[in-house]
Amino acid sequence: MKYFLLLGGFIGFVVAFVSGWHAGNPPAVVLRDSTVACFVGGMLFRLLHSAFISGLRAKLSDRSQMDAASEMPEDEEPRPRSRRRRA
Repeated sequence: MKYFLLLGGFIGFVVAFVSGWHAGNPPAVVLRDSTVACFVGGMLFRLLHSAFISGLRAKLSDRSQMDAASEMPEDEEPRPRSRRRRA
């Protein structure tokens, strides 16, 4: 996760720095805007990474439940599942 945070921060900083410098802003304004973009980019990549991992875990969980259900013999009745959510 640290990798994605650093990557997002770096990309945000570089994009804001290059665009601010190209627009002709003073160096102090370019650095200030780049610093804010670094923070925002890092948080955005962190959020996107956690959403991706959450979706991947849900997909793998669903797949393992489908595999377990397909391996169950047809003559046995399935056990009732607990409604309590597992952590």
